[in-house]
Amino acid sequence: MRKMTRFWRHWMKFRSLFIPDGPHGDLARGRQYRPFLKSCGTFFKVYSQAFIYNPNGLSVGDHVCIGFNAYIGAGGDVTLEDGVTLGPFSMVAPSTRQRKDRSFRWGGIVSGPVRIGAGTQVAAHACILHGVTLGRGCAVAAGAVVNKSHPDDVVLGGVPARVLKTLDDTKEQE
Repeated sequence: MRKMTRFWRHWMKFRSLFIPDGPHGDLARGRQYRPFLKSCGTFFKVYSQAFIYNPNGLSVGDHVCIGFNAYIGAGGDVTLEDGVTLGPFSMVAPSTRQRKDRSFRWGGIVSGPVRIGAGTQVAAHACILHGVTLGRGCAVAAGAVVNKSHPDDVVLGGVPARVLKTLDDTKEQE
C-alpha cells in the first residue's frame, strides 16, 4: 500500500480531470485509487467528483460503487464489503469533533471504524457517522443520518436513522 501524501492527492485530482465520465472512466478512477487502499476487490468504481480523503484507511470488496460527489472522510478505518453502493452526495464520516469550552473548534476529534455490510445501498445525501456497523443487505433512505449500528436486512430512514422496515427475501417485496 502506497502512503497518500499531499503530492499524490493533488496528482490524483489533476489526473481525474482527464478521465471521461461513464463506466470505463468510473473503473479507471477506481484503478487510480487501488495502490493507496488497504485492500481492494474487483470492479471498484468511483464516479466523477467523488472524493476519498484517506484511501489508506479504506478496504473495499468486489463490485463496490462510490457515487457522484460522494465523500469518504478521514479519521477511522472504513470497510465497504462486496456489492456496496454509495449514492450521489452521500458521506461516510469516520470522525467528528468534540465540544470543549463551548466551542467545537478546540474540542479534539473522536473517530471510530465504519463497516458497511455486503449488498447495502446508501441513497443520495445520506450520512454514515463514526463507529457505525451496518449489516448485510440494508437500504439507507435518502437524507438519512445513521449514528448507530443496525442489523442485516433493514430499511433505515430519518434523522437520526431508525428502522422503517425489515426486509424478507422469502416474501415478495412491495
